[in-house]
Amino acid sequence: MQSTRSDQRRREKLLAWYDANARPLPWRHRPNAYRIWVSEVMLQQTRIAVVEPAYRRFLRAFPTLTALARAEEEEVLALWSGLGYYSRARALHRAARQLHERGRRSFPKTWDEAIGLPGVGRYTAAAVLSIAYDAAYAAVDGNVIRVLARLERLGLPDGRGEPHDSLAQRLLAPDRPGDWNQAVMELGETICLPRAPECERCPLHEECAAHAAGVVERHPPPKPRRATERLGLAVTLVRDRRGRLLLERGAFEHLDHLWLPPVRSLPTPPDRPAFTHAILHRSFAVSVEARLVTAAALRQMARNDPATDVERRIVDDDELAGLGRSSLLTKALRYAPEGDPTGRL
Repeated sequence: MQSTRSDQRRREKLLAWYDANARPLPWRHRPNAYRIWVSEVMLQQTRIAVVEPAYRRFLRAFPTLTALARAEEEEVLALWSGLGYYSRARALHRAARQLHERGRRSFPKTWDEAIGLPGVGRYTAAAVLSIAYDAAYAAVDGNVIRVLARLERLGLPDGRGEPHDSLAQRLLAPDRPGDWNQAVMELGETICLPRAPECERCPLHEECAAHAAGVVERHPPPKPRRATERLGLAVTLVRDRRGRLLLERGAFEHLDHLWLPPVRSLPTPPDRPAFTHAILHRSFAVSVEARLVTAAALRQMARNDPATDVERRIVDDDELAGLGRSSLLTKALRYAPEGDPTGRL
């Protein structure tokens, strides 16, 4: 696809709008390839308001790729707590270690090397390469798809990302590819919203085919939604009289890389759960029970079974902050039975 005069008008208008309205996000302050990479991984399927404080904590602990590569996985997961989708953190850590082993101190500058890293797909590679190195790659995420679909009245992309990927590459500003990618994403996040878009504030509303036809909210059409699977789960908080808590890792298949109290699946969801917890398309109705045991019994329960991959350990409250833990654990402690000594957080 060749660029047109209309494309150039779109670039000029959107970049002028971005220059005047770009939000002062922390990853835009003193950006480098490593910081941009971390932010892009964190922002996948996670709201900016949640990412900002987590990003600042993470960068204080791991200000460079080398620092991240030298960290233990437990440290990385602990600082990822609250962001969810912990496989992203583990892949980021593995990728940092691979680069460190190759003697690299930052994100690669070539597409082939970037796309070969754990957890780096086409979007992440394009976003980091364009923003950090001005490489001419269009970054296409959900916000970008929505903006493009409205600009030219498109449906959903096919399995290869078309025609949206080709359109995004055609519109890409060759002299400012990183700013252009961020401008399109910014437009989708702040104005070209899924519902109730603020078209009159949009710098491209005169260029938008869906706006001209009065059908903005029809583009793109909604994706078919996967039905929510509703399940039951019981969490058992086991402490001794000193308040130490039993945790295990590897027993709960949906969060097998995080520390949790002992959990077991229930044949049916409880009638009066303490809380609900969502993991992807699954919604767990969770009951919470508590047990107070002797120190000797807690030590016995914490012994690892060599026949399984389940790890167990005993922690006190001060140690919890340093663990990679799911919000399932935080909720279970919050909703411990009233008056029970196990509810410490």
